[in-house]
Amino acid sequence: MAKGEMKATRNHDRALEAAVEIVGTQGIHSLTHGQVDISSGLPKGSTSNYFRTRAALIHATVGYLVRAEQNAFNAGTKLQTTEDLVKALTEFVHDASGRQRTVAAARLAFFIEAFHDPQVRETLSQARHDIDTWAARTLETLGFPAPFAAARRILAQLEGMVLHNLTFGDHSVPREDIAAVIRSCL
Repeated sequence: MAKGEMKATRNHDRALEAAVEIVGTQGIHSLTHGQVDISSGLPKGSTSNYFRTRAALIHATVGYLVRAEQNAFNAGTKLQTTEDLVKALTEFVHDASGRQRTVAAARLAFFIEAFHDPQVRETLSQARHDIDTWAARTLETLGFPAPFAAARRILAQLEGMVLHNLTFGDHSVPREDIAAVIRSCL
């Protein structure tokens, strides 16, 4: 890759990182080309050079967020026991309510956007399929008898916990609730 291409890619990613930050802290209504330029420290007009329309910016941001979360999932440690699973999921909810709050809030904002935007819905649906498959494979290695059904149940519980914590400012992570939903799937 040429030096100019690498810089362009870095600037492209800077714009998308800033877009996630904007959506996660201010809401999707605040996502504009100009706001991304300001937040990312890029020259005025840079974001619109990468993403010609607001819709293109939204769709690219969703794709970027999905890739970042999938990379984070793939980098996770291999779980050996259901206790490891309880611990990992408890940490996930804790992080989504704390240090990763902005990313979690952006994800939820895009869930709402998917109600009205078929392209966002399609991107999120494909990502959800990938996450469901990854989760089911993980559960299968831990001996869950119906891993796909268990993955859907567990992920829905986690999404509800994260939504509750973000909406109400609750930072509790009900470890016992996570353990109970896992036990119910065994």
